[in-house]
Amino acid sequence: MDKKLLIIFSMLFCFGFANGATITSTGTGNWSSTTSWVGGIIPTANDDVIIAAGSTITINSNVSAKTLTINGTLLVSGDRTVTTAAGNTLSVIINGTLGFSSNQSDIRFPDGTTLNINKPSGKIDESGGCSNNVALYIGSLKFAVCVGSGNGNNATYTFEQLNDLGGTIQSNPTSNAPICEGNTLDFTAAKLGVDGTGLNWHWSIKAPGAGSFTTYPDKQTIVSLSNAVSGIYEANLTYTTTYGGSTYTSSKTIFATVNPRAATPTISPSGATTFCEGSSVTLTSSAGSSYLWSTGATTPSIVVTTSGNYSVQVTNALGCQSLPSANTAVTMKPLLALPSVFSNISATCATLTGSIVLNNLPMTTPTIPNWVIQQTGTVSQSYTGGGGADPTTFTISNLIPGFYNFTIEFGDYCPVSINNVEVKTAETNIWQGPVLGWSKGSAPSSTGTESIEFAADYQSAGDLASCSCKVDAGKIVTINAGHTLYVENQVVVESATGAKLIFENNASLVQLNDVINTGDITYKRNTTAVRRYDFTFWSSPVTRTPAFMLKDLSPDTLGDKYYKYHPVNGWVIIGRGLAEMESGVGYIIRAPQYYSITIPAVYSGSFTGVPNNGPISVPLIAAEKSNLLGNPYPSAIYADEFIFDNSSNLYGTLYFWTHNSPPSKLVDGDATYNYTVDDYAVYNLTGSVEVGNLIGSGATTSPNTTSPKGYIAAGQSFFVTSKTNLSAIFTNSMRVNGNNAQFFKTKSKSTIEAHKVWINFSNVKGAFKQVLIGYVEGATNAWDDNYDGPTIDGNKFVDFYSVNEGEKLIVQGRGLPFDETDFVPLGYKSAIAGEFTISIDHATGVLDTHAIYLEDKLTNTLHDLRGSDYKFTTAIGTFNDRFVLRYVGKTLAKQEFQDSEQALLVSTKDKIIKVTSTKEIIDEITIFDLTGKVIYNKDKIDSTEFQIANIQSGNQVLLVKVSLGNDTTSTIKIIF
Repeated sequence: MDKKLLIIFSMLFCFGFANGATITSTGTGNWSSTTSWVGGIIPTANDDVIIAAGSTITINSNVSAKTLTINGTLLVSGDRTVTTAAGNTLSVIINGTLGFSSNQSDIRFPDGTTLNINKPSGKIDESGGCSNNVALYIGSLKFAVCVGSGNGNNATYTFEQLNDLGGTIQSNPTSNAPICEGNTLDFTAAKLGVDGTGLNWHWSIKAPGAGSFTTYPDKQTIVSLSNAVSGIYEANLTYTTTYGGSTYTSSKTIFATVNPRAATPTISPSGATTFCEGSSVTLTSSAGSSYLWSTGATTPSIVVTTSGNYSVQVTNALGCQSLPSANTAVTMKPLLALPSVFSNISATCATLTGSIVLNNLPMTTPTIPNWVIQQTGTVSQSYTGGGGADPTTFTISNLIPGFYNFTIEFGDYCPVSINNVEVKTAETNIWQGPVLGWSKGSAPSSTGTESIEFAADYQSAGDLASCSCKVDAGKIVTINAGHTLYVENQVVVESATGAKLIFENNASLVQLNDVINTGDITYKRNTTAVRRYDFTFWSSPVTRTPAFMLKDLSPDTLGDKYYKYHPVNGWVIIGRGLAEMESGVGYIIRAPQYYSITIPAVYSGSFTGVPNNGPISVPLIAAEKSNLLGNPYPSAIYADEFIFDNSSNLYGTLYFWTHNSPPSKLVDGDATYNYTVDDYAVYNLTGSVEVGNLIGSGATTSPNTTSPKGYIAAGQSFFVTSKTNLSAIFTNSMRVNGNNAQFFKTKSKSTIEAHKVWINFSNVKGAFKQVLIGYVEGATNAWDDNYDGPTIDGNKFVDFYSVNEGEKLIVQGRGLPFDETDFVPLGYKSAIAGEFTISIDHATGVLDTHAIYLEDKLTNTLHDLRGSDYKFTTAIGTFNDRFVLRYVGKTLAKQEFQDSEQALLVSTKDKIIKVTSTKEIIDEITIFDLTGKVIYNKDKIDSTEFQIANIQSGNQVLLVKVSLGNDTTSTIKIIF
């Protein structure tokens, strides 16, 4: 047994010796000493030698090694040679120190030796006895010396240079592997050591599965292989250079792994991939380690609600992403907006079938030029349309009475349906004369579902309603005063064959739908009682061929007394009245020339033509100008509706001309009516004002004694101010039954909070003016287009108004809630010196019972208007700051005005203004009058209280602007 073990040991020892071993130094000693090496074995030419860290080995004779790694210190004593086995290239790696024991020592390595100096610990020692005799040879080349270099010393480098450069040339290739299949594999050339001269390098690379290497051009630093295949790439980088005429080569081979990409996934939808808006489909990917959808989602499944092409990529366990899956196309059909039944016209006596107008149909495009309507129900039918001027509206005609469903299809949109639309049967109720009466046995119902036909003469006994109206040839139908004929659709008068449809004064024709009428009507209007020199404001409710002219309405008016009003140029004479009365335009015409100058009489005018119906637009010409417009319909219209519908282009105050008696002193000792004059009645959303009291025997015909009631009568024109240069509009939605008696309808305001007071300004001789102050929903204390009405000074003797923001207002709307501490300055103008009276005409809301006071700043009195009227005397002139309307009684000796939010109090007493701030320091005070003029200013006050005396101002309303130390300001209105 011992013999066998010895044989085995001997075989292993011989094998290890032949193939070399790794021999490591121990401690300090000479290379040639067995005690310097682990195991006591001195290295040979086949051994890998390691000078261990902390170990110092001295070469004191020639030595051999296969490789030499210096981690500690290797000292060269004398001139020494290191040899290696034949065919081997010696590799010297210096991680520690290669030193020399004297300035006469050198070391010689074999040809081709590679020298790798790893800074910062690795170096060839250049300290001590350093000279150019201390040298390192590679073969016969004096490669480096301790000091001095160049051809004169037969050395290429100094130790310092060699240390810095890292040794001889050493190939050190790298790659960006591992990467994933399909990506770009980059091999990067790198080296260590000195370049020498004539440095060159080249790559040889073998792809996975290739039988040979591919050689790339010299000096290619990066070799990029796009769309790399999976497997292992083998790459060899070879550097060549010349040191002292000798060629050196360094090669190194590396291996780069390209991992396979994940398998291309598939997508499984949960259901149909085409669906209507509001639905969805779930798309699920085949398995992977992670997911990336084309939407950016990273979950295994996604819920899709919109159209598009969807794909997914998965990542495998190696982190490699697949190619995108095949696109899954999802189509979400948007829902069409549900059209509406804009109009449903039942069958009539004239048309046995009805029609349906569908609105909000799809807007067609060049790519979807048509839509389809599928009709089911009583009759099935299909319609294709969308190519007309308005593709969003379509009329389905010739529908026999019954129930219908309509399904609208448009391109790839999901269809929508309108169901159970009823086309009703309409009957014709025929008037056959007083003996036979109505053909249905009773008068037409008030619902307007019947068509009516007059086959005999007829005098109305009340209102009539119908879906259409026809007057047969030769028959005369009269709608008497105060009665309304309501027709949803067309009016047909066979006037060419003698038929007549006559509307007496204050009768009305109201139509619902925008249809075209046929045949002429006669529409009568009576004016207020007028004298020869009085003008009446007119507008025409008809259109005629040939044109209905001004002279047709009043043929006996003097030839130059027909006018229209141009917003820029003012009044324009229409010579002899030879111009058509255009729809919606106002005109004024003087009374006939044969009328008395002093005794008023009613003028009865008649309009003949086709009754106006449907939308009517009137150009406004210019912004911020007065326009004379007129009701274009043979019925009254809602003033409020007109104001609302035109609020973008018109201010909301309407002015109606009235007629009162002229000044007269016919009765001795009785001067009543000396100053009762024509004036404008005013209406806006706050309310309206009257024109005159007319106590006594003056003109009593409406509307002289009453204010506008919110309706604009047929044939009536009025002034209104434009905001823009666009157009005013009139529509059928403004029209109203009845309420046509005021020749000058607002919707019920019973649910609108309002507190109003009407204040009169008058004298015993008939001068009169009225103002309205209303605290109403929608108004503010600032200027409001539809709630504030400026006076236009139509009364030549007196004017009376409230004052707000410098505006003189005959009607002033103020904001809610009503605050009894509020006050309103009142102003007036008088061309008459003498005594006048200010009184409450009437009031509504809380003001119907609330205390109301008038402050006279001239006499320094506060008068209770609930107790009695206030009488005062005045000179001729304009007085804008004498009176203030109040709702709380108080002494006038001292008045206090406050801003509770800013803790400011402003008081006035004996013409001294005192400003007190309880929170902040007062920085600056500025006082303005109502025109904006600065009458006092003081800055840098730096106090919480300040008094102002000797202000040069009469009795008036002032604005006190206070700037505080916290950079806030407050403006308080005071009575001074």
